[in-house]
Amino acid sequence: MAGNRWIANIDRRVLRTSIGGAAFCLLIFLILRLLLLLLDGPSPLDVWLAEHIRQPDPSRELKILERLAAYPGSRKGAAVLILGVGAWAWLRLRDLRFGALLIAALLATTATVEILKILLVRVMPIAPTGELDDRAFLSSHVAIAVAFFGMLVVVLALSGHRALLPLTVAIAIVLVGGVTLSVMASDMHYFVDILSGAAVAGFWVCVLAPVADLVWARSVVRTSPAPSPQLAEVGDQDL
Repeated sequence: MAGNRWIANIDRRVLRTSIGGAAFCLLIFLILRLLLLLLDGPSPLDVWLAEHIRQPDPSRELKILERLAAYPGSRKGAAVLILGVGAWAWLRLRDLRFGALLIAALLATTATVEILKILLVRVMPIAPTGELDDRAFLSSHVAIAVAFFGMLVVVLALSGHRALLPLTVAIAIVLVGGVTLSVMASDMHYFVDILSGAAVAGFWVCVLAPVADLVWARSVVRTSPAPSPQLAEVGDQDL
């Protein structure tokens, strides 16, 4: 009964969007998994990326740039970002829910990626040489970056801070794009790995969105304001 009451308190639009988004991410993940199993070696896209983006012998400066670009997708980088957002929310709003929801998204995504890496590791050739090497199926860097910024956008939207959404989305596109390019340039994953990591993160963001709506937007009791004492006195005089 308590579970039914909680579900009843969730905004129907949020619930429908979350279910649809989670189903879409799951479908994309399954399609990519089937595509990976059907591919006998690198896809034409990966070959093209290997020829135009990946560097076989990158310079020291390029390696440093790649590491900096990938930092938001690392666990340390995500922890720093969560700490910064959590500190801002606490100092300005005295609210711990920002940090709690971001941590939940990060932990769920990271745990899922690590489990799937163990279950889905297979031997695949490196593009474009065709050499064999053990490759994890998912990109944890992309998954972490998408989980953080996706959950941050959801939290800002549900908490009423919509004025910050354009700037947040712009920063997210730049940083997630940088993480993606750095992972691809360093020859760590195929493009399918990157999309799969993003799908896992998107799934958990969609799952946690109704939870965010329940503990945040729905926690505000929408009641009519009580009549003021002055209005009550005027009513008594009329009688």
